[in-house]
Amino acid sequence: MLIDWSRIESLVDMNDPEDQAWLKEMINSLLENMATRVENLDVLMKTKDPKDLQSELHQIKGVAANFGLAALSEVVIRAEALVKAGDVDTSIVEGKKIPGIWESTKQELEKKFSS
Repeated sequence: MLIDWSRIESLVDMNDPEDQAWLKEMINSLLENMATRVENLDVLMKTKDPKDLQSELHQIKGVAANFGLAALSEVVIRAEALVKAGDVDTSIVEGKKIPGIWESTKQELEKKFSS
C-alpha cells in the first residue's frame, strides 16, 4: 500500500467543502515540498555526509508519517536507521529507492486531488 488514505482523510471533515479545499492545498504543498526534498536527497547521497543525510531523511520521514505515505515511510525509516547506525553506504542503497516510491505515490495523490 502506497498511501494510508484513512490517515489523509482523518486530517479533515471530508464532507466539508472548506476542509476539502484546505486538504487539496496541503497536498499541493506536499507535492512541491517533496520534489525539493527528493532533489536534496539525491545530492546528499552523492556527498555522503552522514549528518546532512540523516537530517534530510528525518524530514522526509516526518512528512511521510503526517500524510500516511506508508510505502515511503517504510523505506525512509530503514534508511534513517542505517545512517544513524553509521552504515551510510547501505542507507544510500535504501535511499535510492525513495525517488521511485515517491513518484508512484505522487501519481496516486494527483489522481485523487487533481483539479
